[in-house]
Amino acid sequence: KDSMVFWDEITRKLAAEYPDVTVTSYHVDALAARMIMAPDSLDVVVASNLFGDILTDIGAAIQGGLGYAASANINPDRSAPSMFEPVHGSAPDIAHLGIANPIATIWSGGMMLEHLGERAAADRIIKALEATTARGIGTSAGKDRTDAITAAVVAALS
Repeated sequence: KDSMVFWDEITRKLAAEYPDVTVTSYHVDALAARMIMAPDSLDVVVASNLFGDILTDIGAAIQGGLGYAASANINPDRSAPSMFEPVHGSAPDIAHLGIANPIATIWSGGMMLEHLGERAAADRIIKALEATTARGIGTSAGKDRTDAITAAVVAALS
C-alpha cells in the first residue's frame, strides 16, 4: 500500500476510538492554503514527516519566522521518549554569531515541561515569553541579539 493510503487508514481507525474529537482529512496543498488563509480555523494538525515538515515551516512563517516555532514529536503511550525542539533545528549556519532567536528553543522547553507534568513551570515559561514578545523583544528578525532576548525572558521569569 502507498504510505499515504496507509496513513489515512490508520487515522480513520484512531478517529473512531475518539468520537469526541473532530477529525478532518485534507490534501496537503489544500491544508497549506487553509493554514495561510485561515490559520485560526485549525487547532491540531497531524501529518507524516514529509508533509509535517513542510506545514510546520508554513506555520512558522505565519507566526513571524522560524525563530518562534517550537515543535514536539509526542509518543502518547510514553513507551519511548518524546522530542521537543525548535522547528529551525540547531541552526549551525549561525552558531556563535549571537543572532539566533532563542524563543522557539525556550518554548520547546516549556512544552517539554508540560508533557512531563510540570504544568506550573511550563506556564511560567510561556508567560515570560509572552511578556517578552509583548515588549517587542525578539519580534523582528535580526533586531535583537540572542543574549539580549534570553536576558529579557529570564528577567520576565523573575
